[in-house]
Amino acid sequence: MYIVAALKTSHLTDVVVAAHRWTKKNPTSLRKRPKDLKAPQPLSSDRKNDKSKVIRPMQTAHFIAVLGLMLLVFAAVIVIEKQLPTGLKISDEAKNPDRFIAERAYNILKKLTKIGPRIAGSNANEVTAVELLKSEVQEIIKKTNQNHVIELDIQKASGDFHLEFLDGMTNVYRDVQNVVVKVGSKIKSPHSLLINCHFDTVVDSPGGSDDGAGCAVMLEILRVLSKSPKILRHNIIFLFNGGEENFMPASHGFITQHKWAKEVRTFINLEACGAGGREVLFQAGPNHPWILETYSEEVPYPYASSLAQEIFQSGVIPGDTDYRIFRDFGNVSGLDFAWSANGYVYHTKFDTIDHIPLGSLQRTGDNILALAKGMAQGHQLSEVDKYRAGNLVFFDFLGAFVVRWPMIVADLINLSTVIFSLFSIHENIQSAKKNEDLTTRQYFRKLSGCMSIIIASWIASIIAAIMIAVCLTGLGRTMSWYARPLWIFFLYVIPTLVVSMAVILLHSKYYQNDLELSPWTMFQFYYDAYQLIWTIFLLFGVLVRVRSSFIALIWVFFASLGNFLKSRLFGKWRDSKWLLLHIGVAGLPFVQCFYLIIGALYLFIPIMGRAGAGSHAEFLIAIMVSTLFTLLFSFAVPLILLVKGVERIFSLLTGLFLLSVALLILTPLGFPYSGEPSSLAPQRFMIAHSKRTFHDVSGAIANEKTGYWIVDMDINSPHTVDRHVPEMAAAELVDEDCKNYLYCGLPYLVPVLTMLWKTHWLPGPAPELRVPVTMNVLSREPIKDGLRITVEIDGPTHIDVMISPVLGVTLTEWNLNSKTPLAGPRWNGRDTYFIYYAYGLKRVPLRFYMDFKVPVTHSGPIMDFAVSSQFLFEPGKSTKQFRDFVSKFPSWTAVSYWTATYESWII
Repeated sequence: MYIVAALKTSHLTDVVVAAHRWTKKNPTSLRKRPKDLKAPQPLSSDRKNDKSKVIRPMQTAHFIAVLGLMLLVFAAVIVIEKQLPTGLKISDEAKNPDRFIAERAYNILKKLTKIGPRIAGSNANEVTAVELLKSEVQEIIKKTNQNHVIELDIQKASGDFHLEFLDGMTNVYRDVQNVVVKVGSKIKSPHSLLINCHFDTVVDSPGGSDDGAGCAVMLEILRVLSKSPKILRHNIIFLFNGGEENFMPASHGFITQHKWAKEVRTFINLEACGAGGREVLFQAGPNHPWILETYSEEVPYPYASSLAQEIFQSGVIPGDTDYRIFRDFGNVSGLDFAWSANGYVYHTKFDTIDHIPLGSLQRTGDNILALAKGMAQGHQLSEVDKYRAGNLVFFDFLGAFVVRWPMIVADLINLSTVIFSLFSIHENIQSAKKNEDLTTRQYFRKLSGCMSIIIASWIASIIAAIMIAVCLTGLGRTMSWYARPLWIFFLYVIPTLVVSMAVILLHSKYYQNDLELSPWTMFQFYYDAYQLIWTIFLLFGVLVRVRSSFIALIWVFFASLGNFLKSRLFGKWRDSKWLLLHIGVAGLPFVQCFYLIIGALYLFIPIMGRAGAGSHAEFLIAIMVSTLFTLLFSFAVPLILLVKGVERIFSLLTGLFLLSVALLILTPLGFPYSGEPSSLAPQRFMIAHSKRTFHDVSGAIANEKTGYWIVDMDINSPHTVDRHVPEMAAAELVDEDCKNYLYCGLPYLVPVLTMLWKTHWLPGPAPELRVPVTMNVLSREPIKDGLRITVEIDGPTHIDVMISPVLGVTLTEWNLNSKTPLAGPRWNGRDTYFIYYAYGLKRVPLRFYMDFKVPVTHSGPIMDFAVSSQFLFEPGKSTKQFRDFVSKFPSWTAVSYWTATYESWII
């Protein structure tokens, strides 16, 4: 044989000649070997050059530089995300006559928060706050330009409605108040824009951001508009509502009953789930794309995303706003804005004016003022039905501008990008056939294998994150990222990157050896696989009408563009030039997606502090972060295939991870909470000093308990404070009562049993009740197929009624406006119903009847019936003994506390 003879020589020339002769006689033998073994080949442009040189893999330093660049991007995006405009002061007004003045809004907010907590039904809310708002509006009216007509109206509303939020409830309200201002002109337009805020607060909160800041912004906008000589084409109604925290009865009272409600054509709602920062447009519509177009054209500082809207409307965020009321009960489309930064202070005593910088007020004021002018002067308000059809895909790019297009255009863009992607992959297949002697079947087999292993790498990364969460839970080091979000990077982002790269690297080393391909060709396989996966995501989004498919769109488009540029224009580029090209095409989607991720983390991390002890927060964050960052690193992970000396990369990243774990375990840096004013991240507690009374079938008291009901707001509650509050060590988990009594025999303020199911009970002294709580059965009347029972309940401003018919009995109707009862979660196989009742200053008992369908053969009781009362403000909110108990809690906690009762009957 020629090869045997050649190998016996010592001259390289003889070897080459022998090999050449053997190849000519056996032209297909290389392809017929059992594993189709091929020699490593360079890419196309190099193959054509007879003097082609071996392409050297990427230097380790270059890959480290890529990692460093990622860190710079992370830091830059975080800095950009926190940027706020300079707040204008009153002294700047002369030079800015038609501008929003942040300092004036700040001064109004200072007056409002000085009142303290403003619970609906309290004197602070119903008298003091209303008088303050009236006074501010009247001062504005005195200085109004003669081209404007301003009317002020104080509304009191009563009614009820179903609210399919949380576990579902029927909201019954009496005498809630609204301060309503209408700015019009002599044109007397029958069309109006509504701008809404609420001035009431939750218990113990001064409501600086939620929603005092929104009301202060609206008052300053009202002042600016009133002084301007420009006549408004359409009216603007300013609704300062006094009952949003009672689950939106005030907005319901306005939109269903007020004399100006019928002229509302669109609305702007101002809310907060944080303090300071930028206001995000997180809900828009439904339909009426012109509203969003006006926003994108008018506001100077956009921050909006259809992704945020889809997340919020999915229900994963435990919150709701007046947007729902205007949309569902007024059949009006509009925009929903909220401050989302610093959610740690939301609904706590720390929600003060100190956490609201002038820049936040200026930014929101400038945006809403420009938007209000654009809407009120536009022609669309007078013919909204003409512009009703359609929805928009929208997102902002780093807060600089808004990208938006109608769904039909989005479909065309998405499908065109899918075609572009498939074409670029087809081009790669043709190139591989020509230059690597790969058949189409071989290419697709390799491509499908790469796609499978990429998905496997994602799953492995998530599993690794879950295992880390398991270890942290076992070590008692959960939620370290709550006060210090940087821990997320070390605990979950680094392992996600390491596992993703390790899986890809091992796959390429041990399962791709049937073809000896160059590192560049190997990289291209995985690159195309990532691109094809994103293309499938994009196509799926088109089919199911997901508006946040724009995320897949930008990944697919730029990945396809990279393929096109590399194959058609820059095929000869290698090393640093090639790397820069790759960074260039992957950089923009990387930056934009991290911008969206950081916004999501700023929102979700504080939520974990109020999601309940059964939320599995550590695991949720682990899974969410790992999932988001596996997607973010899509086109960075395959670079590891080009790196020489990968051991250094893995050693560096693994070392950082292990060092961070050691610091977390061995130092106070892992403590999850903070009471520092500059970096507040308090642990939340909700405590109700309660009296619980249970009656038997005869009506006699069968059991009675007094003490403190502790609602566990996060996974570490309640024993983190045992060292500071020794009494807490005796707190017992409420378990058996949930089987025996409706709503666990506990005074739930709202129906959140499925979310806040894990609570504790601490036996203690009986509370003092300033207002007696009574329930009387006024009548029992036989009706067709059943029984009508009429009850009257009297007590403090906030009362809850829980009803559960026994098996076989059905609650068919009651005499509330919402005739058909709304059922909630089942208890022992039985339906439950929850009524949330609140009234204003005047004490109004709740009286209603219930119609039950009762089988003829039924005997005995027909329902469990329970009433809880809530004393949310003084007098009656707490005893001195209760306040002394609460005062023991450390500075890194935020305790909301009140007095409550629960009483149940078997009727």
